[in-house]
Amino acid sequence: MSRAQKIQFRHQSFWAIALTLFMVAYNVSVMPAIMSLLARELNASVGSIQGILVVFSLTTASFAPTTENLCRFYGRTRVFSIGLTLYGIGIALTSLSPSIGILAISFSLLTGLAATPLISTPWAIAELMYGGEAEEQTNLVLILASVLGGLSGGIVGGFIAYHLGWRWAFAPSITVLILVSRFKRSLPNQIIPSPQAIDWVGGLLSFLGLSSIFAGIGLAGEFGWWEPKREFAIGSMIIPPFAISIVPTLVAVGMILLGFFGYWQRRQASRSGASLFQVGLLRRRGFVFGMFAAMVHTLIVTGIQFNLFQFLPLALSLNPFRTALAIMPYNLTMPIVLVTVVKYLSLGSRITPKYIVCSGIALLAAGIGILYISLHPQVKPLELVPALIIMGIGSGLFLSYISVLTFSEASVKDKPQCPGIYNPVQNLGSSLGRAILGTSLVFFTSQGVVDGVLQKLDKTLPTLQRIEVTAKLQEILQTFSQAEIRTTLANEVPLSVLPSLRSINLDAATIGIRNSLLVALILTVICFVLAIGLPKYPSCRSS
Repeated sequence: MSRAQKIQFRHQSFWAIALTLFMVAYNVSVMPAIMSLLARELNASVGSIQGILVVFSLTTASFAPTTENLCRFYGRTRVFSIGLTLYGIGIALTSLSPSIGILAISFSLLTGLAATPLISTPWAIAELMYGGEAEEQTNLVLILASVLGGLSGGIVGGFIAYHLGWRWAFAPSITVLILVSRFKRSLPNQIIPSPQAIDWVGGLLSFLGLSSIFAGIGLAGEFGWWEPKREFAIGSMIIPPFAISIVPTLVAVGMILLGFFGYWQRRQASRSGASLFQVGLLRRRGFVFGMFAAMVHTLIVTGIQFNLFQFLPLALSLNPFRTALAIMPYNLTMPIVLVTVVKYLSLGSRITPKYIVCSGIALLAAGIGILYISLHPQVKPLELVPALIIMGIGSGLFLSYISVLTFSEASVKDKPQCPGIYNPVQNLGSSLGRAILGTSLVFFTSQGVVDGVLQKLDKTLPTLQRIEVTAKLQEILQTFSQAEIRTTLANEVPLSVLPSLRSINLDAATIGIRNSLLVALILTVICFVLAIGLPKYPSCRSS
């Protein structure tokens, strides 16, 4: 192959991996933007669509260990090609879904499984093809591709959905997928197929264990963390058959399965048999701290943006496109800061990378605090701009060095496994953001509606009865379709309160999102504490 052909193949490989991350980020971010349209056309609840997003990320995270095992055996490029085909089928079925059930299967399960190799492969390919400063610049571009994909999903997808319908919002990603299919022929086969057998037992145990834990966390908002808000039943059989929520049951089953997984991995290692992955990375304190700090950051920003996509249409009567524009200051500021920091502050500069990461968390917390003050029932989009810009600056500073410091803790032998562990944990953070902060918004909003109606009626309820009514309203908001919610409120709310119901809902939603921001502030403290465990500068480990 001539030098010109090699340069062309390298150029095409770069576009293949960058566009892949753009495509996946676009599809994930377009869902919140079209949520209200989906709920209206498919006669579904907002909670069910939130659950679809949560399950997508959880499926991607749960399948990651098995995907890496398959890549070692069959070669990464082949697994990537299969994932790309399944992803295209999943997105096509998603755009054609006639019901919320088909949408859940096609997007959460099929697309979620297919996305796993699509997320991990670009980083592994970048490490193989580029080295030194070129690798650092390539990783920056991959981060930007993902960020721009997320930004395009909200703005472009929201615009298309508002003018042409939500099904057409997936058309840009299908176009990108065709381009990736064209460029993927140039991708190198990163890993030569290993003669070692695939660890199917370990893969099954890890997938079932992680899925059980993540599904439990995802169902917490609907079924309760401990006290059951509603019964979980399969047919006529109630699970569990005693008075606690399904959530701790699923988490406990998942922990037991992961215990068997750990035992199986040790057994295979002692016999030199097939194993899913080496656990050396998880013994590196800096890697673990950095990985979880990045996860908490993902949790915070994903959860806040998700809640804004629910609050702003109610408060400002915005369509999906205009809602995305209102949130855009964060999404624009973050990549600008990220590029500026990486371009003008080299790792040899006087500013310690760890301090840049920590200052980013502090600015993120400051932005959340300003956003808390700015939100009120009559809020205008311009009032949100300062808070969103400060949050964007904080995230840009944080992301500029968090992965560099985290991956530097790995030895040369363990470094290829970094993306396979790091990226799924970020998917977990995305799921937890929607689950924890989204649930907080619904809970505090439900509580505010109940209190507002009681105040309007000049009545009070005993504490236990008030809690029961709030839990019932929370269940309605999360599980009923919009038509069912309107019908239920019209039948249950006294006629004297109906004229004031919109004002009560808006006040309650404001209380809900502000309280969810307080939860986010607590999480920034946890993120900061984890970041303290990072090294000041990237380590250079050889073993």
